[in-house]
Amino acid sequence: KLILLDSLLQENVFIMDTGVKEIVQRAHSKNDEIRKTKRLESQSSKRNLNKSDFKHEISEKEAKTLSNLCKSGKLTTDQFRELSQALSCKPEFSADFMNSDGCLHSLIGYLSGQDPPRQVLALQCLVNLSGQGYRCPIIARSAGAYLITLISGTNQTLAEFSCNTMSNLAMQDRQSVPILLNLEAVPTILNLAQTSSGSLQEAALQALYQLIKAESLTYEVLRQMTTASMRMLSVKPPIHLVWLLYSLSSNQTLHNFLANRSFLHQCVDIATYEIFQKCDSRPLVKLLTPVVRILANLSAGPDSVSVCLCLVRHPDFPAILTALLSTNYLHLCRESLWLFGNIVNNESVTVQEEFVNLDLMDKLETHAVHAVGRLDPYALA
Repeated sequence: KLILLDSLLQENVFIMDTGVKEIVQRAHSKNDEIRKTKRLESQSSKRNLNKSDFKHEISEKEAKTLSNLCKSGKLTTDQFRELSQALSCKPEFSADFMNSDGCLHSLIGYLSGQDPPRQVLALQCLVNLSGQGYRCPIIARSAGAYLITLISGTNQTLAEFSCNTMSNLAMQDRQSVPILLNLEAVPTILNLAQTSSGSLQEAALQALYQLIKAESLTYEVLRQMTTASMRMLSVKPPIHLVWLLYSLSSNQTLHNFLANRSFLHQCVDIATYEIFQKCDSRPLVKLLTPVVRILANLSAGPDSVSVCLCLVRHPDFPAILTALLSTNYLHLCRESLWLFGNIVNNESVTVQEEFVNLDLMDKLETHAVHAVGRLDPYALA
């Protein structure tokens, strides 16, 4: 009986423990949901978003009404949000807005006003409008000067949205780029990138990258941008900073600034951290890709001998290249083969001897062959 009583007690204790655990788990689960809700509300408030922004889809009739209200300057704050939503959801709404006389002029007029909330909402509309890619040069001519003024101002939110607008204009229609360059956009945005941080710096760097790629700028502007970009580089750099440096490395006249030991080691350190050192085992591909491209450009440029020697002598380089050639990201594998080929095919006897003396061919040849086979199964048949 005592044993039976003891077993019953144990069973009751077990049931009580289970019940307590369930209660605790439910409490934790409820707290997690509350935290998620509060975090979402906080993020939405910073982005000037309300739940009403997602309740219904804007109809064509409502979009036209909003355009007319914008033209007359009678938009309320909530209607401004609806206009921003309309411009983002359907390209035809943006086309109708641009084709309606006075709408764009009235929208840009809000940028020069003294009402910061409406300025933010007007910029959100411009970001969405430019993102649709319809008549971007007209937007650039009309709003460019205002955007640059806001970028050089003290309001970080306005500056960030202005950079996003410029990025969209440059991405969607390259005819917008000369217009913005003539307004001295590059020096203004470069100064913002050097004096800011976080999402504002990322937006400025993205705008710079979109503005300068495939464009012919003066050597002095490119030199200043290269020097400033190298100063901003770190082991955990903003992603668009590395893409900006990749774009600059495509210009061989700038290799005398980029092909130095310190910069090359910084690039290798970024790759080392992404592949081997950070907690997440997955490398950040959109960061590694421009790093590999920078090294590949420099290893094929006018200073290729010193670049190749610096890379092959770096103690981490064989392990990095092995990991890159073995990656499942095929485009990154292709970029790594490009870098490997530039080093192996360097005409300098010194580079070739160093490559052999360090046994790099023995270490990397098998991985390179497998990489070629994965990219083109018939290449080595």
